[in-house]
Amino acid sequence: MRFFSRHKSVLCAGACAAAMVAAFPAIAADAGGGVETVVVTSQKVQGDVQTLPIAVTALSQTQLTTQQIAGGPDLVKSVPNLTFSKTNFTGYNIEIRGIGTQAVSATTDPAVAIGMNDIAFIRNHFFEQEFFDLDQAQVLRGPQGTLYGRNATAGVVNLITAKPTDQFQAMASVDVSNYSGRRLEGMLNIPIIGDKLDLRVAGEWTVRDGYTFDQTTDKAVDGRDLWSGRASLLFHPIEDLTATLVWEHFSEDDDRMRSAKQLCEKDPGPDSVGGVDLDDPGLSGFYKNALSQGCKPTSLYSASAYETPNGFAIPFVEGGAFMFNGSGLGGGGAGGFVLNPIDPYASQTQPRNLRVIQSAIEPNYRAKSDVLELNADYNITPTLTLTSQTGYDNDQLRSTEDYNRFNTAPGLFATAGASQYVVTTPVVNGVYCDPQLGCSSSMVAEDLSQERSSQFTQELRLTSSFDGPLNFSVGANYTHYQTLDDYYTFFNLLSLEAQLSNGSGPKDYGNCYALGTIAPTPYPISPTPYYVDFGNGPVATQGSLGCIPGYSPGTYIDPNPISSLNGNGHNYFRSENPYHLNSWAGFGEVYYQILPDLKLTGGLRWTEDQKKFWDIPSWTFLQGGGYPVAGIVKQSWGEVTGRFNASWSPKLDFTDASMFYASYSRGYKGGGANPPGPEPAFLGLGSFVTHPATFAPEFVDAFELGTKNTLLDGSLTLDADVFYYAYKGYQISQIVDRTSVNLNFDAKVKGAELEATWQPLPGLSFNLTGGYEDSSIDKGQSAVDLMDRTAGQPGWVVVKPYVSGTSNCILPASVVATLVNTYTSGPGVSTLFAPLATACNAAYGGVGSTGISQPLDDFSEYGVTGFDPASVPNGGAGFSKNLGGNKLPNMPPFTLSLGAQYTMPLNETWTATLRGDGYWQGNSFARVFNDRPYDQIHGYTNVNLSVTLADPDGWQAMFYVKNLFDTTAITGAFLNSDDSALTTNVFLTDPRLFGVRINKSF
Repeated sequence: MRFFSRHKSVLCAGACAAAMVAAFPAIAADAGGGVETVVVTSQKVQGDVQTLPIAVTALSQTQLTTQQIAGGPDLVKSVPNLTFSKTNFTGYNIEIRGIGTQAVSATTDPAVAIGMNDIAFIRNHFFEQEFFDLDQAQVLRGPQGTLYGRNATAGVVNLITAKPTDQFQAMASVDVSNYSGRRLEGMLNIPIIGDKLDLRVAGEWTVRDGYTFDQTTDKAVDGRDLWSGRASLLFHPIEDLTATLVWEHFSEDDDRMRSAKQLCEKDPGPDSVGGVDLDDPGLSGFYKNALSQGCKPTSLYSASAYETPNGFAIPFVEGGAFMFNGSGLGGGGAGGFVLNPIDPYASQTQPRNLRVIQSAIEPNYRAKSDVLELNADYNITPTLTLTSQTGYDNDQLRSTEDYNRFNTAPGLFATAGASQYVVTTPVVNGVYCDPQLGCSSSMVAEDLSQERSSQFTQELRLTSSFDGPLNFSVGANYTHYQTLDDYYTFFNLLSLEAQLSNGSGPKDYGNCYALGTIAPTPYPISPTPYYVDFGNGPVATQGSLGCIPGYSPGTYIDPNPISSLNGNGHNYFRSENPYHLNSWAGFGEVYYQILPDLKLTGGLRWTEDQKKFWDIPSWTFLQGGGYPVAGIVKQSWGEVTGRFNASWSPKLDFTDASMFYASYSRGYKGGGANPPGPEPAFLGLGSFVTHPATFAPEFVDAFELGTKNTLLDGSLTLDADVFYYAYKGYQISQIVDRTSVNLNFDAKVKGAELEATWQPLPGLSFNLTGGYEDSSIDKGQSAVDLMDRTAGQPGWVVVKPYVSGTSNCILPASVVATLVNTYTSGPGVSTLFAPLATACNAAYGGVGSTGISQPLDDFSEYGVTGFDPASVPNGGAGFSKNLGGNKLPNMPPFTLSLGAQYTMPLNETWTATLRGDGYWQGNSFARVFNDRPYDQIHGYTNVNLSVTLADPDGWQAMFYVKNLFDTTAITGAFLNSDDSALTTNVFLTDPRLFGVRINKSF
């Protein structure tokens, strides 16, 4: 929807009360003591914001600047029941009324449509770049299922760019702040041919040092170096045709971090299991570590959260301690160990400051996008307007950073002088050189997130403006979107293990596979009878097959640095996600003025979505090279959404104008495909966890009552609403088995909102926005908590998988105790790993490690009788927790903004405006499990102050402070996978900023 602001006078901007802040509704102060509301094209039909029967907040560029709303994240301070947090993998989650994008998948649709000039873009950088030269930023709350459709179940954030005019205009701005911040902004509007052809160009450049300090490199990181430019050409050749061509470019190249600190309370493992003392010196320390998660659940605000993981709880770290040079992964050989038996994190602790990390790897963030729009309005008749909107977006992003952001201990690799160790290739004098990560004496890890996407959108609308009681808006929309999302994780230990498993001699990476490996799809050139299908793919059963003569099967190691990967290596983790979307929609709304003060609105939309996802499993540490496509997931839906609204505008004695409305709306968001999991690496010793290939769509039935009022001769506006949502299939992710598994939950949401502005005297105004919301997951909903798989059930313990496994499992403590008692020590990997690894894989339904012919439920050779792996809950994953009554994530029950501003003359020409803005939100939960204290996200307060000096010649100077009390708040948390020790990434608000902004308008 398009918003156009019409101001009678200069907006009063500023505040005199330091403790008060405001989220400005879409109004401007009148010097005469009244307020004039903004005219908007909300719902793509023009109207006064105070007469539109929807919950909407609109902010002009003046209000955005005055309230120090630099970009999308700052909108939380101005819109009730809106929250924002960054998320993993370069994404972000904006929630309106508790509903946002909680699912992680390339095929996930956003719940809040983010658009520019009414065109919604699935992939965009509007919340990473800074606002500049806007006409308005507007937020619609609630499902917009008719006119915006499929990806607007929670609402819409629409950025309306300033349009060219037939008057010469120019503006230049310089902003200097702490953290060496510099921001330049400019605008030039040129009438080329009267009112027939007008050009407007604008841009901004922001650069600053990072808010995070890296103790290892002694440098600040998470800085910004980005710029945006926009050119708009308005074409008005005839009276009835107006078209605007807009091109916007965004570019960034800096050390932005995708997430801040990574938190953990170390889990040393249990002291005993089933009556067996695991600290007994006669037992191998392996067993204690094999029963450790790596990190325990704890409050993210506690001192213990600043510890580091139990490194031996990471399967490939524990396995690496038993690697032998020259003899592979299975037995002593003549070489010797290549790793010292140390926990790579053992001596490491983290600074107790969320803005201080310890990383040897500097982050790198590069992004660019080009958005092209052509919007045209043609008046077919004086009462019928045809609107065409064409949009194209091309987007690229590439981001690398340290996987952990805390140090690892040196001395991990073997050095000369220790008789049990060797110092030969691939480890030389205690240093291993990884092809991607370089040379190091400690464990090094880095990840890479990148994407390339494009979108084309075409919409046509026909809108009437008849004088009679009946009007309409009908249209059609087509959207094509395609993306390739790629995520890599690099550990130098993975490369080392792959290199050791290859041994010596020439290797064949494409035609043959060793005993027990899973064949790719399509099968290799070897005859298919050599493969036996155990339900997890065709498994090689007769040794090396089909190799080039003189070659043996090997794990391909990508020799290239991270900057130029060929992408075929199995010495790293890669999740490759190609995805295409085609969406068609037809929609219409009818507006009927049944009485002078009663209006009815009814609308329907038919949406057909077709999604195609290429399923490419990850192949970490598998023999061979490349990433075969396992299959193509095709999904389609045809859904009807819409709304019904009744608005009543009675004449009341105690208000200047009032409007009451009641509405019902139906929202829909498509389902999608879960990113593929890993292929098992070895027969019975890999991952055999199965997950649903797809997840279901979301639906919401929303009911709302609201009122909008103007009082006290126009000096006060008071708007309020209450709402109730019945949500079906809310999509929420868990990172498990090296992939994202998206689950669907049903829930109820209810709440209320209040927005008010009062101007008691000319130049003095006060503002208030408040939001209340409450959610409850429906009864009967449940899920396995990866941080607490046993769910407190006695007699069960968490067990780590084999080195190539990816998911923890749970087993009876009695079974584990028997396995520990049977195998207390031994020189080879099989003695230590096989019992627990086999039991864990058996619980997940995998094949046994001792041979294909052995039944999975036969553990007699390990001293276990009467144990049926099928008895482990949820196929080995753990006990489900009842979620009925729990709150939805990232939904604080209260949000509140207060504000005051006062403008006064300093002399005959200069005025001063004082302004204060404050924002508070309550506590929330990071996950649906609502586990205290781990899931608790504390509320926070933010206070901004500014003083603005202005004169009639267009000069303006603003002195400002943002986040006056330097509050560092956690806005969200992300739980990492089992095989990376269940660490938690957190996301933060900005620190205190202060500076001066000088502006000159012409």
